[in-house]
Amino acid sequence: MATENNNADALLKVTRTLYPICELEETQRRELAANARLDTLSDGSRLAAEKDKPWLSFLVRGELAIVTDGGAEEVISAGSPRARLPLFKIHPPGLHATARTPCVLVRFDKRLLQQLQAQERSHAGTDRHEEIVVSDAGSGESPVYLRIYKACSSGELELPTLPDIALRIREAIKDPHNSVKDVGRMVLADPVLSARLIHVANSAAYRRDTPATTVYQAVTRLGLEAAQNIAMSLALKNLFHAESPLLKQRMQALYSHSTQIASLSYVLGRHSQGFSPERALLAGLLHDIGIIPILTFADSQPGLAYDAAELERAIHRLRAISGHLVLSRLGFEQDLIAATEDAEEWLRDSDKPADYADIVIVAQLHSYLGTPEMEHLPHIDATPAYRKLGLGEFDPKTGLAILHAANNVSSAIRELLQ
Repeated sequence: MATENNNADALLKVTRTLYPICELEETQRRELAANARLDTLSDGSRLAAEKDKPWLSFLVRGELAIVTDGGAEEVISAGSPRARLPLFKIHPPGLHATARTPCVLVRFDKRLLQQLQAQERSHAGTDRHEEIVVSDAGSGESPVYLRIYKACSSGELELPTLPDIALRIREAIKDPHNSVKDVGRMVLADPVLSARLIHVANSAAYRRDTPATTVYQAVTRLGLEAAQNIAMSLALKNLFHAESPLLKQRMQALYSHSTQIASLSYVLGRHSQGFSPERALLAGLLHDIGIIPILTFADSQPGLAYDAAELERAIHRLRAISGHLVLSRLGFEQDLIAATEDAEEWLRDSDKPADYADIVIVAQLHSYLGTPEMEHLPHIDATPAYRKLGLGEFDPKTGLAILHAANNVSSAIRELLQ
């Protein structure tokens, strides 16, 4: 690992976006920046978490993977919501970061940070609400935003879990030794899932001359990968749940929007080369999954749920970070995590081929056609995502045709997800 020259003024700007450093007063952040260091990792090199204990390290350039002792990976790209959080929250043996490209890390002295945080707490007093307000005064952020941001970063958010049957089906399909019959036997253990998969197999999207009457026929007709994605989509329904009457309506609206984007994504996946419509549907359904734990957390915190305007602003800014945490915890693949993180990056233009994030972006823009929100969004054909998908020249008729197809071809799937 090599060390670069430290530009304190440039690092001061960086501290405004990194948690928990952003909570400090500017004078404190300036002191922290002056004592920070910039280190480089060459492609393929490793940084052990144990050796990073004295530092709080953040990725500011490149891409790396956090790898556990068991081999599980979490990919982090500079500029992503996850990059605003420290590389390592814990430092057990075996945990390490591996550079996938040349990387630059900014590393802050952890002991100095703890001293500055202690000063901040002493100024704020012992009252929890007072601590949030003082922190807000230093960062320019609202108390609602800071409270939820802190929950995202400290592990306070209650992350949703999937039913055991959905996880077992996913693992079974990953095993090349398992057949349709093996997967079918697992599906049969859940009567509701069995009935719904047969229903999907007989929908307009998959119907053949002979209807599917058994789970085995349904899974064969759908294919293992499609069956897995549909099973996951069905399992997600139970996650959109809230006890509070105040948030129940918000959660129902979230699920309605998610199913609309799932249907549009499915249609776009069928019209775009190289995509699985069922995986596109799953990407659409997952794109706002990060809002669920935020709403659940707000529901459990007195006062947070009742400042509706501030809560919505916090959701808009934190949905990507929260979504990354949820999908990483649930073991979803990087293409679906990216679709969640970048779902509202309208002008996202990576140097890579089209992916499911592009599908979701275009699906969302289609959903706003004919609504007042469209005035504040880019034209669909002006986005890199639309261009990459190769959907041809866009005009209002094209957009309406896709909306019409989403309502017709995917009507059975939308009904299934309701």
